[in-house]
Formats: sequence, C-alpha cells, structure tokens
Amino acid sequence: MKLLRLCLATLLGAFLLAAVPAAGQSESAAPVETADVKQASEALIKVLNDPDSRKELIELLQKNATDPGSGPASEAKEGDATQSTGSETTEPSSAGQSFVIRVGEYTRALADEIGVVLDRSRHSLKGLLLIFRGDIPIKWDRVEEVLLQVAIVLASAYAAFWIGQYIARRIYPKMAVRARYGGGLMRAFILVVSTVIDGLTVALGLGVGYFVALTGYGGLETGVTIQESLALNAFFITGMSNVALRFVFAPRRPELRLLPFADGAADYWYSRLRIYMYWNNFGVFLAVPAANLAVSFVLGNALRFIVVLTGMVYLMVLIKQNRVRVREGAKAYAETMHSVLAKRALANLGNLWHIGAYGYIIAVFIVWVTRPFDATTIILRATGLSIITIMAGMLISLVMTRAIKGGIRLPDDIHQKLPALQYRLNAFVPRLLKIIRFVVFLGTILLLMDIWGLLSVLDWLYSEAGIRLVGSYGSAIVVILVAFIVWLAVMSWVDLRLQSRAGYIVSARERTLFQLFRNAFTIVIMVMALLLALSEIGVNIGPLIAGAGVVGLAISFGAQTLVKDIITGAFIQIENAINEGDVVTVAGITGTVEGITIRSVRIRDLDGTTHIIPFSSVDMVSNFMRGYSYHVALIGVSYDTDIAYAKEAMLEAFRRLQETEFKSKIFGDLEMHGVTAFGASSIDIRARIKTNPGDQWGIGRAYNEFIKQVFDERNIEIPFPQVTYHAATPPFAEENDVPNAGRRKKVKQSEPTDDAPPESEEH
Repeated sequence: MKLLRLCLATLLGAFLLAAVPAAGQSESAAPVETADVKQASEALIKVLNDPDSRKELIELLQKNATDPGSGPASEAKEGDATQSTGSETTEPSSAGQSFVIRVGEYTRALADEIGVVLDRSRHSLKGLLLIFRGDIPIKWDRVEEVLLQVAIVLASAYAAFWIGQYIARRIYPKMAVRARYGGGLMRAFILVVSTVIDGLTVALGLGVGYFVALTGYGGLETGVTIQESLALNAFFITGMSNVALRFVFAPRRPELRLLPFADGAADYWYSRLRIYMYWNNFGVFLAVPAANLAVSFVLGNALRFIVVLTGMVYLMVLIKQNRVRVREGAKAYAETMHSVLAKRALANLGNLWHIGAYGYIIAVFIVWVTRPFDATTIILRATGLSIITIMAGMLISLVMTRAIKGGIRLPDDIHQKLPALQYRLNAFVPRLLKIIRFVVFLGTILLLMDIWGLLSVLDWLYSEAGIRLVGSYGSAIVVILVAFIVWLAVMSWVDLRLQSRAGYIVSARERTLFQLFRNAFTIVIMVMALLLALSEIGVNIGPLIAGAGVVGLAISFGAQTLVKDIITGAFIQIENAINEGDVVTVAGITGTVEGITIRSVRIRDLDGTTHIIPFSSVDMVSNFMRGYSYHVALIGVSYDTDIAYAKEAMLEAFRRLQETEFKSKIFGDLEMHGVTAFGASSIDIRARIKTNPGDQWGIGRAYNEFIKQVFDERNIEIPFPQVTYHAATPPFAEENDVPNAGRRKKVKQSEPTDDAPPESEEH
C-alpha cells in the first residue's frame, strides 16, 4: 500500500511537471517525454496490470475523493510535522548556524537558477543545430506566403501612420508656442495632448492595417489570419513604445521636455532606444510566432533566444558607452539644485545608474529564458508598472520641488491682514514637502522592488505588522499636522488681535500680554504634540511625564529665583504695571522699556545704556505712562518782584505754548498753584500743565523757553545764588595806607570795633 501511494505521488508530480511546458506549446508541438515521465508511466502500467494493485488504486482514489486529508500529501505533511516535532525536542541551533544555513540555501537556490538558465540556453541553441542539420524541414512556400501577408499589412499600417504623423506635425508648432510661453502646468498639459495625438496616429495605422487584412486574401469571409494579427500587434506595441519614448525624451521639441536632457542627448537616446524597440518587439511578437507557425516550435524558441540575447548585448554596450556621459550630466544638473539632499541623491544616481540598468536587462533576459511562454506578460506588466511608478514619483517630486523653490504665495488680501502667516507657512511647509518628497522617493524604490519580485512590500503592508506600523506612524503624523494647524490658527488670531484698525488701537499692555501668551502657547502645543506623537508610535510616555515632573521639582528647588522671576513677572503683567514703550523707574533705573520676557524687563536709560532687570529684584514700579501726566513748573523770582505780575507772565508763556503744535497734547488750562516756598535767593511760584503720558518732558522744555522769553521782555529777574564778601581793615593799616585814605571813612570812636572773623560763607 505504501509503495502504491509512492507511485501515485510520483505520477502526479510527473504530470504536473509535464503540464507546465505543455500549456505554452502550440498545437503543432509534440510533447517531450522525459525520464521521469517514462518512469511514472512504467510504474502506472505495472499497477494497472496487477488486479490487486489496480483494486487498491481505485480504493485509494475513492478515499482521496471523500477525504482530502488522506493520501500521500497528508502523509508527507504528517512526516513533516513529525520531523518538526522532533526538531522541537532537540536543542535549538545558534543564530550563527541559522545564518550560515540561510546563506547556504540562498547560494544553492542562486546556483540552481543559474543552472536552469544555462540549461534553457543550451536547449534553445540546440534547436538551431537541428535546423541546420536538416532534421527539421522548412516549408519555404509557407514562409513566402507568411512574409507576403505580413509585408502588405505592415506597409499599409505604416503608410497610414506616416500620413497621421504628417498631419500631426502641422499642429505641433502651434502647441509648442503655447508651451514655450506658458507655465509648468501648461507644458505638462500640452505634452499630454501631443502624446494622445501621437497615440492616435498609431491607432490610425492599426485600423488601416486591419482593414487591409480584412479585405485582402479572401475578403471579409476569411477574416484576419493569425500572421496578420501578429504583425499588427507587433506594429501597435512598437508604435506605443515609441510614443512612450517621445513622451520621455521629446526629440526636436525641447519646450515640452520635462526631464533635463539636452537636445543632442535627447535625440541620441531616442534614436538608440527606438532601434532596440523595433528589434525586440518585431522579433519577439512577430518573428518568433511566425517561425512557430511556418516552420517549427524549435526554431521559434531558438529565434526568441537569439533576439533577446542580441538585444541584451546591444543595451549593455549602449550603457557601457554612455556611462560616463550620463554620470557627468547628472552631476552638472545636481549643481543647479538648491537642496543638499537632492544634490547628493542625484549625484549618487549618476554614479550608480548603470548598475540598475544592467540589473534590469539581466532580469528581463532571465525571465525570457526561464519563462518563455509568459515572459511577455511578466515583462510588459513589470516594465509598464515600473514606468508608471517612476513617472508618478518624478511628477510628484517635480511638483514638490517647484513648491519648495517658489514657496507659498497667499492672496494679497489675506497677506495684508496676516503678513506673518505666509512667513510661517514658508517656514514649515517646504520642510514638510522635503520629507514627503523623500518618502515618495523611498516608496518608489520599494514599489519597484515589489514589482520585480525582490520584496513583497504590498503583502507586508497588508499584513498585521504593516497595518500596525503604518497606522501608528500615520496617526503620529496626523497629530503633528493637527497641532500645526491649531498653532497656526492661534497665531493668526493673535496677529489679528494685535492689528490696529478703525476705532480700535492696540495698547502696549495687550501687545505684551499677547506676546507672552503666544510664547507660552507655542511651548505647550509643541510639548503636547510631541508626547501624543510618541504615544501613537508606541512609546510609553508615562516615564517621560514622571521624569519631567521629577526634573521640574528639582529645578524648582534649585532655581527658586527663576521661579520668583516668572511668578512676579506674571503678576506684573496681569496688573498692567509695565508695557513695552513705557518710561518707568524699576530697581532705581529710569528709562524706556524695550522688551519684556517672562522673567525680566529690558530698559534703556537716557544715556543709552541697556539694563536687564529680573523681576525678582523689583519691589516697586514707577510708571510715567499711565492715563495722563503733569509738567510741574517751579519758577523762582527775586524778592522785589511783584507776584501778580510774575503770575501774569507765566500765563502769557502758557498762552504762547498753546499756539504751537503742543496744543493737542495739553489738557485744560494752566493750573496756577502760587507761591510755594521762600528760598535763599528767590520766591518759588509753582504751576502745573496736564499732558498726554510721555509728552510732559517735551512740553516742559518748550514752556521753559517761553517763560525765559516773557521774563526777559518784562524785566522780571530770575535770581540765582550770589555771594557777597566783606573784608575788615585793621586801624594801623588805614593810617599807613596813604593812597587809599581818602576813599574810606574813618571809623567813629563811638562805634564798637568789629572783631568778628571775616565772613567766608555764602549769603
């Protein structure tokens, strides 16, 4: 029974191996029997000749039909399970051994693949030997008939195609003018339209070719033959491939060229790659099927190998000849870019582009050799998806690069209302676009690897780990974007509140408080966004919050002065004690407030010296800019001056002051207080002028000038301190002082002698 199951398993395996090449062969191709198939056939014949074995085989097949879990496959699975169970009981191998085993398996698989390629190549070339030796006869009459039909159909198709191209060339110059003077979007639109027109000319040729094929060789009754259909398919595939090449290189149309190719380089690559397209497409899609139909499948297989091998060698030689030229061109274009990352990426691409091109050509060749029957589908699908992926990635990158270079431009009305909004957007959005551009580049590389079967990126994305990773990082990005939008909205609202408009003037207190609020809100939103983003990607933020609390407690104990500065500054701002632009006296320093932070105030005094005073040292604030101010005029006159006359002179000076531009800054009349003090040499008269806050010093200086003018006009003396010296002359000096004897009076005997010391102090 066990031997019977083993024979059945061998037979099924042989049938499966034989079914793969049989599915791709043509009707005229005979199945090729291998040694495994012969062995399986002999075993089956022996089983069927023995009645007992035949009965057991029927019972086994019936049992497998009712119980799919039994049979050789299940036994194999059970054996595998037993082996795996046994392996679990053994000691696990070390990581180094498992790595060595994986490397060995990969090397063995690579060697097997190389062996398969060499074996398939040998079999393909062996068919040519059979043709040359005459083992396979060639039906030359059939060949001539096929060539004639193909030539007529292709000639008619290309005639219609060239007529369509001639008409299209009349339209292209007008479109080129629009593209030359239009923007980037206009150029892209015209390029797409011209590509569609180009594709329509190919479709025109295809339609005319099918019409000729239908009307020729028997008319509509016979229809299109297989060789005519193959010729038209090759024409269409080649024509659309050339349309794609013209889309990329835009030969003789530099105004429509999206990629940075020079005219000579674009014409060179277009002409060389078009030769390869003609050779490969007509060889694979026309010559090979026609050889299969007209001669033999062996000839078609050999011809396919020669076409693919020749095309591969042609492309490799082309890459070898232009490797340095493309590298230098990529470096030259990289120097024109502003981004350092883009420069390095493009320079590295120029250094390594030939390696990727060689890899692509070798991969296509291996697919053609190992899977000749579905190679067309695989290569067209992979190449088409690769081109679409690369073009989409390049288009997105070009749009983002243009946005990064040009920046964000807001409408004029919004820019006038929110002048800082455009600056904030340009500070954030270009950096975000650079990150997105890098993600697009990385995604393009991964998709290309998935398309060619090097990595299962899409399968991993749909797996549980991929969904969890993409979801977590996507949520973190959404959190950051939402936080940025909220921050941007709050900053814009603050900008609107700080703008003066009709009927509303922003005070210095509002400006200071909103600036403090802006700074505090920025810190809060940044910390919250960072913590939430870390939480979304799986980082436990509990220890971070606890650590931040411990650090904050340590800082609060170690920086009590800093905490006092912050708390005192907050209450000073709440009480509207100090604002930017105020003239204040703080900690014994008088000056203009230039800036306020959450812990200190910056003051510039009259000498221009800047003082930074922490709020912890502020015990009293004297603000000269609250509500209104007074200029106090304290004017001294001599003792023999008429007080009423002096007051009238001060009023006259005030009337003259009101005739100047200072009138709008003065509230009310002059407040005359009268005599306030009797000085050593003057009588002090005080008056007061009510002014706008901050204007009291300028108005006071102007008022003093008018007082000086009026007092001079009315001969009112403004006294100043005077000193009188008295010298006492002794009697003997008077008697002997003959020249001065007549100038002095003699001291009477009745008057007492003044023996006091000479006065030297001021009176």
